[in-house]
Amino acid sequence: MGLSYFENVGYFLRNCNGKTLRYDQACLQIVTNEQISFWSQYEECEDCILLKTADFNQTGDVVIETFSPLRYLVQNEQGRSCNGTYAFGEFGQYSLNLTNGWPEECQPRMTAEPDAAFLPILTAIVVLLSMATLWYIVKWMYVCLFEGTYAFGEFGQYSLNLTNGWLEECQPRMTAEPDAAFLPILTAIVVLLSMATLWYIVKGIGKRVVAGRFYARYFAREDNELGSETRVLTTEASVPRSPTRSRLRSLDIFRGFSIALMVARRSLFLSLIGICLSSVDVSWSDVRLPGVLQRLAAMYLIVGALECAFMRTSQDMTPGRSLFRDITAGWQQWLATLLLVAIQICITLTVAAPGCPRGYTGPGGLHRTASGDFTLQNCTGGIAGYIDRLILGSSHLYKGGRYRDVYHTKLPYDPEGVLGVLSGVLVVQAGAHATRIMLAYNHARARIMRWVFWSIVFGVSGGALCMFTKEGGPIPVNKPLWSVSYCLVTSSMAYFIQAALYFLVDLKNKWGGRPLYYAGQNALFLYIGSELLKRNFPLHWHIAAPTHSQLLATHAAAMLMWLAVGVALYKKRIFITL
Repeated sequence: MGLSYFENVGYFLRNCNGKTLRYDQACLQIVTNEQISFWSQYEECEDCILLKTADFNQTGDVVIETFSPLRYLVQNEQGRSCNGTYAFGEFGQYSLNLTNGWPEECQPRMTAEPDAAFLPILTAIVVLLSMATLWYIVKWMYVCLFEGTYAFGEFGQYSLNLTNGWLEECQPRMTAEPDAAFLPILTAIVVLLSMATLWYIVKGIGKRVVAGRFYARYFAREDNELGSETRVLTTEASVPRSPTRSRLRSLDIFRGFSIALMVARRSLFLSLIGICLSSVDVSWSDVRLPGVLQRLAAMYLIVGALECAFMRTSQDMTPGRSLFRDITAGWQQWLATLLLVAIQICITLTVAAPGCPRGYTGPGGLHRTASGDFTLQNCTGGIAGYIDRLILGSSHLYKGGRYRDVYHTKLPYDPEGVLGVLSGVLVVQAGAHATRIMLAYNHARARIMRWVFWSIVFGVSGGALCMFTKEGGPIPVNKPLWSVSYCLVTSSMAYFIQAALYFLVDLKNKWGGRPLYYAGQNALFLYIGSELLKRNFPLHWHIAAPTHSQLLATHAAAMLMWLAVGVALYKKRIFITL
């Protein structure tokens, strides 16, 4: 039986000019009997000129990346040319025959079908759901057979003895928040291990995020940051809770000062941990100063200070109209937050970096070169990138990112830079407001309605700023800059997830939140552990030319290992926090 019997023949070939194809690669064979030049550019490189990819004087092969449709031009020495745009599939084999004439538009012919790149995701979902179902079946059988002990009572009737531990488990508690906290941690662990090889999830490196995509596209490859935007809301939702309980004990200035010291201490530790995790095998001159935890620490410090200064106690939330109780309880914090956001917008749109146009927020490099504008090569990140390079220094910024390969940029840009902290405060304040709703309202329906309401408000506001498009609007969704529209959209998603989990876990008891609840109790520890051991066996092993299926299997296994660690820590009552 030949390979033609298989649906995805390209997966079994995986060869291009003697090289084994890895994920997101295809092979294009150019059939020619004369000297030609092959020029190409990916559509993700917005308004970029074509670059010479290869020269051929006879039939040859070229490896094509499949993360984006490819624009290409083939030209011979006499000036004859043909061009086209084609979306190549992973592991697909294609042929472009130029021996039968030079049409104006030449399209390649598929000689071997590409692989179904999204099939591993479906397979992983089915396997994980099957494992979860098996887990609950085994747990139910264990409870029925071992935990319930029956004894004869009077008149020969059976009675069920319930242990104290079982009774403790029945106590009502808020379990949706730890579940929501661990969801982005879980996703981040998978991506940290894969180093963004799950490219079909983060699909592309464009500058924006359209509605329905949870993660951003521009600079998306530097994905030690994946998941951070929603983790901000879920983990920082505890900001107002601790001060409230403390102020119920004492309202004096010394207690407020101690709370501020606690917030500052946590922020300092988060920053130090982040610097250590993001700086491996480097000297002090190359230490990366910005980072995920560093930004979380800065935003937590700002919002924590606002809560210490303006937060009301639960008694102060009761008077007034109950319909707006959550708003009246936090209007001062929101006013300060909106002021910081306004400062970020004004700086971004009105201040020009040296040699760059005002309001430019693109990647620089080849951007807009197809329109004849070659002045943006040193404008990576606009004024935000310039501020980071001026204050922190280029050597202390993130030096990776797929965007650098696509746009051929020379200057580094850190997606966790200084200016983005101002707009990122909006996300943390949204998380604080989610908890403020819990403190102000006791009824589950009132909480869910307001979370959904704010989800709609934030989502519509973010969509309006970007005109619900990928590139349009006055403030497009831009992950590396943490634009206001990006913060609004991600906050909207997090509000909706919080409402959905609260409805399923706490209100309807359709799901106990396990095992995510266990791991959510030590979310920061699991994140740090995954960072430290992401290159160690058995959490990681080398694959020479990996496929999506292989990578997803290995990284899902590593994620399950960390999930097991979280469960073990919870069972032993070990909780590691700052």
